[in-house]
Amino acid sequence: MPVQKKGAAVAALLSVVSASLAAMPVHGQTASVPAAEPDPAAVEKLIASIDAAVAALPGTATAQDVEAAVTFAIDQQQQPMNVNLAALEFIAARKNKPRKVEAAIASVIASLRRGLAGTGGILSGGGASLAAGPNVGGGGTGASYTPQN
Repeated sequence: MPVQKKGAAVAALLSVVSASLAAMPVHGQTASVPAAEPDPAAVEKLIASIDAAVAALPGTATAQDVEAAVTFAIDQQQQPMNVNLAALEFIAARKNKPRKVEAAIASVIASLRRGLAGTGGILSGGGASLAAGPNVGGGGTGASYTPQN
C-alpha cells in the first residue's frame, strides 16, 4: 500500500477508534473524558513493527505464535493503549489475512480491551518488589519467605 493511501486509511481509522475508546469501560467504569487522538506517526510505526514481526515468523507458525509475536512487538514499542488499539484495528480491517493472523489479532485486541484485570493482570497489579525484605509480590499475589517464629 502506498504511503499516502496508508496514511489516509490510518487517519480514517483513528477517528473511528478514538470514538470507540471514549466509550470503552476501564475497570468497570466508563471514561468521563474523550480519549486522546492517537498519534498517526506512532500508529504507522507500530503497524510496521507488527507487520515485520509477523513476516519474520516461519510458515509453520501457529495462531499462538503470531499472537506472541504481535504482543511482543506492541510491548517493545511502549505506546499508549489508544495507539496500540488503532494499529491493531487497522491490521484487523485488512482483507486477505491468513486465518491464523486474523485469530491472533482478534485475541490481542480482546486482551487489550479487557485490560487483563485480575490476578497477574498487566494493568491491575503492581510490580514485584523486594524493597521490604524477602517478601515477593506482584499482580495481586504474593509470597512470604520469612520464617515464622
